[in-house]
Amino acid sequence: MPDPQTVERLSHDGRGIVRWQGKTLFVAGALPGETVTVRLVGEQSRFAEGEVIDVVDASSERQPPPCRHYGTCGGCQLQHLNPRSQLAAKEQALLDQLQRGSKLSPKQLAPAIESSAEGYRQRARLGVWTEKDGTVTLGFRRKRERALTPIDSCEVLVPALNALLTPLKEWLKGLERAGAVSHIELLLADEGPAMVLRELKPLTPLDLERLGSAEAGLKGLETLDDRIWRQTEAPGLLDVAGQPCDPRLHYGLPDFDLALAFHPQDFTQVNAGVNRAMVRQALDWLAPAPGEQILDLFCGMGNFTLPLARSGARVRGLEGSDRMVGRARENARRHGLSAEFAVANLARPDARLWPDGGPLDAVLLDPPREGARALMAPLAQLRPRRLVYVSCNPATLARDAGELAAAGYDLQSLGVLDMFPHTEHVESMALFVRR
Repeated sequence: MPDPQTVERLSHDGRGIVRWQGKTLFVAGALPGETVTVRLVGEQSRFAEGEVIDVVDASSERQPPPCRHYGTCGGCQLQHLNPRSQLAAKEQALLDQLQRGSKLSPKQLAPAIESSAEGYRQRARLGVWTEKDGTVTLGFRRKRERALTPIDSCEVLVPALNALLTPLKEWLKGLERAGAVSHIELLLADEGPAMVLRELKPLTPLDLERLGSAEAGLKGLETLDDRIWRQTEAPGLLDVAGQPCDPRLHYGLPDFDLALAFHPQDFTQVNAGVNRAMVRQALDWLAPAPGEQILDLFCGMGNFTLPLARSGARVRGLEGSDRMVGRARENARRHGLSAEFAVANLARPDARLWPDGGPLDAVLLDPPREGARALMAPLAQLRPRRLVYVSCNPATLARDAGELAAAGYDLQSLGVLDMFPHTEHVESMALFVRR
């Protein structure tokens, strides 16, 4: 594409929008007001896709990407935009999607919940590829490719995990059984760094012994202590000695005097600071009082349910995964909290949400990207006074918000949860109040 292009605005996923040959051209790496030269990477009947080759006239909001792997690694999409402007763009994308999808605007726009743009991510899954000549690549997927970007540092990982990348690569290069590991999951818990190895072939005793070594090139791996587990073709995890195990780690919600236990392969939020502030805001918006009846949908291991129970409310948590319901019950017992948990298929409109009858004071729901369309009518029939919706997809939030508005609910407050700085992901929280 030889002629420079002028960027009009940002799309909801953070790409620049250009009008080109009568269609919309989405340009990765471009910012509003910029003049850029573009390489075309795909074209459809109604739109095309491209990426920036050169910035002819730069926006004042552009910044040098903090990570040297940016541009090849597919993990981040917005490092060229300063963090303040990233937040503003996400907020605008959320409001635009809401207006487009349901013609709604919030009565109050809440300040964004945010964290540092670097050093925030507490878990990551890295791929491992070993060439026939023994060359090892440890990294994340490239943009639009299955191949890996080799990395020796990641600016969004917490420092304790970032420090493990170089010694891990050295350990992989020295494996007696080359190609034995295909993936490594790193996570940081209250106990410290932890790791799950995905094994394609059994590791040798020497390979496993070296994991705890502080020898030259491997210093830092000894901080993992006994928090290393092995995933093979068999179900469950093995410890380093090869024995089946069912380990637990913990993350804290200090505002509520809670430490939630989780299995290393359970879903947990990757940004601990935003998660703590998110839970605090949800409870502030719901304002639970002792004895109130509250329903928590898509409750997971009780990230919101147990703080609600701590307030003295009667809480019922529903979740589609029996494993996560078991974890939630385990955490409730551990803290001596009274909360009811049940497995439910929340994609079914006839799911029994509140079988005991009686008044329902409030609802919290935290659905997956698909949203919770099937639940809107049943929830409207239950007539809770307050409803907090935690969303990871503005489009499905907008759709579901329209149904709640039609059922008699006002969108009182809305705010961005910046769980993933430097990426296109827009998470948010909305408060609906019955008219």
